[in-house]
Amino acid sequence: MIARFGLRLAAVSIGSAMSAGHVAAADLRLPVSPPPQAQAASAALLSWAEPYFGVQAGYLSGRSEVSFPTTGEFHFVDPKGATAGATAGFAAQWGRIVAGIEGDVNFVDARATIDTGFAPTPAVTQLQSAVNWNSHLRGRIGYAFDRTLLFASGGLAIAGVESKAFDNASGTVANWSDTRIGWSIGAGAEFRFARPASLRLEYLYDNYGSKTLGAQTVGATAFGERESRLDTHTVRAGVYWRF
Repeated sequence: MIARFGLRLAAVSIGSAMSAGHVAAADLRLPVSPPPQAQAASAALLSWAEPYFGVQAGYLSGRSEVSFPTTGEFHFVDPKGATAGATAGFAAQWGRIVAGIEGDVNFVDARATIDTGFAPTPAVTQLQSAVNWNSHLRGRIGYAFDRTLLFASGGLAIAGVESKAFDNASGTVANWSDTRIGWSIGAGAEFRFARPASLRLEYLYDNYGSKTLGAQTVGATAFGERESRLDTHTVRAGVYWRF
């Protein structure tokens, strides 16, 4: 009887040991790695190092100062209005640092007209300032947080600017149209909502310096020489595609 009980106890002990061994072996299994295809897709989603193209729209607010050197008189004729355009660029990436270059061209509908005449008819003479288009060639550098890129930018700004002076008593208008060249700085954020597509919100400051507008005589009306200074602030949003 004692011998039979001993055999049963030994069998139970061996079974328990084998079961514990199986459990330990199960605990030592390494986690299964995702397939290479999934790893590649995840890495591609986080990459900003690609050429891209996009469209953007926003609001431009300018400060246009017109001054007359002969009299010391000056006026602020500040154009404001909508802007819309397209952008193309390329970016490279080193870890989380992203840098590249991009260019854009935009239609702008920003203008302002002020009265400069004396009472009781201030509108007898007027000044008008308008920005009809602008373009930028900028470098960008940023820091990527997976799907979000924070960036700063700077470079060249070009704008098609129009200035007018109205003498409504005689019905004559002097017009100065030119292309201004200046500099641009900005900052913004871009969010990757899909593998090839992102949303961007950014601010740009463009400074075009000062330009001398020569005297004009239209009919019997003489319009004196003047200095025109222009800078603009733009807030815009866009959608961009990578390929």
